[in-house]
Amino acid sequence: MEPVRRAKGFLFDLDGVFYQSGKPLPGAIETLIYLRKNKIPFRFLTNTTIKNRSSLQEKLSGIGLVCAENEIISAGYVGIDFLRKKGSPSCRFFITDNLKQDYSEFEENLDHPEAIVIGDYDDWDFEKLNEAFQHVMNGAEIIALHKGKYYKVDSGLRLDAGGFVVALEFATGQKAHVVGKPNKAFFQCALDDLSLTPEDVVMFGDDLINDVQGAQNHRIPGILVKSGKYHEGMVESSGINPDGLIDSIADLPTILNS
Repeated sequence: MEPVRRAKGFLFDLDGVFYQSGKPLPGAIETLIYLRKNKIPFRFLTNTTIKNRSSLQEKLSGIGLVCAENEIISAGYVGIDFLRKKGSPSCRFFITDNLKQDYSEFEENLDHPEAIVIGDYDDWDFEKLNEAFQHVMNGAEIIALHKGKYYKVDSGLRLDAGGFVVALEFATGQKAHVVGKPNKAFFQCALDDLSLTPEDVVMFGDDLINDVQGAQNHRIPGILVKSGKYHEGMVESSGINPDGLIDSIADLPTILNS
């Protein structure tokens, strides 16, 4: 774990690493306290788009994971900058009402949008999926805040937004612009925020593609955390080689002290 011990800062996935189903995972609060005590900088990198960044910060602090809003780099937050750089197109949003509050600067066009924006969204049915399909067939771009396959809740695995994004890509023949992990620009945003280089940090996550491989593609060591969506055999069947594995984020202080 030499990359971990020599790191000047850390990047962390949130869901499945620090909390699950709205509750902190064992040792997560203690690890956060250790990082604060030792003045080790970090950023939470999350594809979760259920809540906007302000609401997510309040939620985390409410369960004992006390952090500042600027310590969270979320796909929803980065998506705003992405749309600005695209010239602020008119949009049809398939995201939560909470996150939509942050996108009020963009024109919402329910009939002929220039882009459809997809994030975490529980209101999908055939009609809405077909409407999204029609928008893309009429020229709208697909902006995917992330392309996650699934995530872990207490009751088991739950389908993530990527399934709907891929369905639209397949049906329309159009490729989505993916904003969140594993996009290199997403990782670079965190590095710029920390004023560190890829060699200075280590990424910890429970997702081999979005967290581990995404970090490695940006020359950042990626450590797989065996919590959240991790299951036996996932590494062997993936073709992805993490730079290390740990059982829990609770193990980080012990590694740093060794």
